[in-house]
Amino acid sequence: MPRHGSSRAVLAAAAAVVAVASLTLLATGATAQEQPTWSQFQGGPGHPGVLADGPQPPFRVRWTLPAPAGEGLSPAIVADDLAVSVGEEAVYGIDIATGAVEWQVRRDGGSLSVPAIGTGERGRILVFIEGPAPTSATGSGSASATPSGAASTAPASASVSPAPDDESTETSTLVAIALSDQRELWRTELVASSRSGVTIDAGVALAGDRDGNLYAVSLADGTLLWTASVEGAINAPVAVADARVYAVVRQPNDLGVTVAAFDLESGKAAWPTDSQAVSIAGSILSVGEGELIFGSIDRFIRGLDVADGSERWATLARSLFFPSTAPALAHGTVFLADFGGGLYRIDPSDGARLWSFQFNELVIRSSPVVSGSTVLVGLNDGRLAAVDVDSGHLIWEGSPSEGLLGTIALDTDAAIAVKGGSHAGLIAFEHDPDGALVDVASPTELDIGTTLWRYTVAAASVFVIAFFPAFLIRRRVGSDDLSDTTDSPELVDEDPT
Repeated sequence: MPRHGSSRAVLAAAAAVVAVASLTLLATGATAQEQPTWSQFQGGPGHPGVLADGPQPPFRVRWTLPAPAGEGLSPAIVADDLAVSVGEEAVYGIDIATGAVEWQVRRDGGSLSVPAIGTGERGRILVFIEGPAPTSATGSGSASATPSGAASTAPASASVSPAPDDESTETSTLVAIALSDQRELWRTELVASSRSGVTIDAGVALAGDRDGNLYAVSLADGTLLWTASVEGAINAPVAVADARVYAVVRQPNDLGVTVAAFDLESGKAAWPTDSQAVSIAGSILSVGEGELIFGSIDRFIRGLDVADGSERWATLARSLFFPSTAPALAHGTVFLADFGGGLYRIDPSDGARLWSFQFNELVIRSSPVVSGSTVLVGLNDGRLAAVDVDSGHLIWEGSPSEGLLGTIALDTDAAIAVKGGSHAGLIAFEHDPDGALVDVASPTELDIGTTLWRYTVAAASVFVIAFFPAFLIRRRVGSDDLSDTTDSPELVDEDPT
């Protein structure tokens, strides 16, 4: 009898173990399903710009979504069958299959920066930047919802005071909504205006502002975890890898850009923040395999050591790199597109150029993304181009269209690009089973007309960046975003996203 009871106890215990294991597996599966496909700028917190099972060429247009009249749309992010884009007056949830707007949430103005999606106990949470409102310099009506305990949990560096000038009253707000029902969860007011876009990692939402403040906010409830301050402005999405945050900082009086690093948990500087400028201007950076990669306006592609920010190598490209673009990191290598239309594959260990393809067309707002075995990039004449990762040969390109093609987001069966110019909005491409591929090596003959025009515009852009930064920095919000309704590159070189 005791043996029988013991057997029943063993069976009960075994059943309990199986039940717990099953629940654990279910929970793990649910968590895995919660991870969005392309949750933020360049797909993730480190800006990798890659989707292994992304769509393959040839392509055809699936749908187009024009922006509201007189406005633009931000680059999209993707979660399953939904794309999300920020407009001046609303945030839009868009059906990837049809291009139909499924829902919209009111937004109170501000630059069209890229939002981000994170996951937690409340499910998927969308975080975006709102304001300053175009009709109010004070940002009133957007009261902070930061929990009352935030001040006690933040370090001393969290106390940031606005500079005493007329623009100090222009503030932005981080806003979080539940992706499932668009219910507002929290809002946290910043002390200055922001156009950096949002980066999310490990339950923390990060954003920078024009006064050099970097904010780390709890994704769960909007609690301010810490703030850090640098001399300059943080205008681009920060990158996160291995519990460190990396930011491109525009120096005061436009003396150049530096890269700053902070501990994700504490906000403490990971290396000296008063280092020398690494360039007059630089692209958005991506991080991976122990290196920070970005392109500079002096035509160099640079690899910085994540340990201390020191330069490990620099490789010369044919043209400069715009502040609105970023590298992609895939297949153990780096992909960048310069302003003049050169696409490069670089070995990140030493900066060696593995191949390049010259498009003879400008690339102003598009960062290359790696979709499976192909690299996609948007061109200034509205074309989407696909280059084979291994050979560096062009294998497909679309037809020119009105409005430049900007930042691209990837879903498993669609590539969604933001359109600029007078035809601002979004455009989605899908695989075309009836299309044909090509095999074209990079042109070796110089297109004199295009090249002269390209370098004329490039020289003008360098002049503007170097000598008229005050004009660029002080532009009114609403005209400094990726989807601005002008195609003039001189007016967008300060826009990071």
